[in-house]
Amino acid sequence: MKVFRLTLVLATSIAVAACSMPNPYSSQPAPVTPADPVPPSQPTPQTLPPTIEMPTAPPSPVPDVRNASVERLVDGLANRLKGSAALSEVAGPVLLNPIRNNAGSPVDTQGLTARLRTNLSGQLHFADGAKVSQLRQQLAYQGGRADMASLVRLGKQSGADYLLSTELSRSGSTIKLQGQLMELASGELLWSAQVSGQ
Repeated sequence: MKVFRLTLVLATSIAVAACSMPNPYSSQPAPVTPADPVPPSQPTPQTLPPTIEMPTAPPSPVPDVRNASVERLVDGLANRLKGSAALSEVAGPVLLNPIRNNAGSPVDTQGLTARLRTNLSGQLHFADGAKVSQLRQQLAYQGGRADMASLVRLGKQSGADYLLSTELSRSGSTIKLQGQLMELASGELLWSAQVSGQ
């Protein structure tokens, strides 16, 4: 009977001890500390491979314009004007605009303009060179450009009735010299011609 009592006391103490222990399967969840919210991850930008700049070939130099070639063009243009009927209509002083160089290489435009003036001096009467030069300096000082309106104003101030302008240009290896004669009062183009050469 003592053994039975001892067994009963042991069983009772085990049962009481088991009741005082926490139940791992209880319905109460374990306390959880909330985690900081994680922002959504941004897509990482795609890195492109570096581009390598290849050096470009240097531009081929524009061949120099030979003065002898341009002098022949000036003489040819002067002969064209001398042979034109428009020359008989010119009755007053002519403003000779220096040859404009659009050939892409250096040219002695002052020397060529003087050559053109010499070639035409027998047939045309040119405006006073010193007065034109002084007016040109004033125009440059005032920030004026050599556009057509400025040239017309310059011609009228210098007492010229006509404007003879020339332009040198290049197309490949061909050099062109174009000239035109305009009446300043009316703006009428009296003559235009072009000569070309190598």
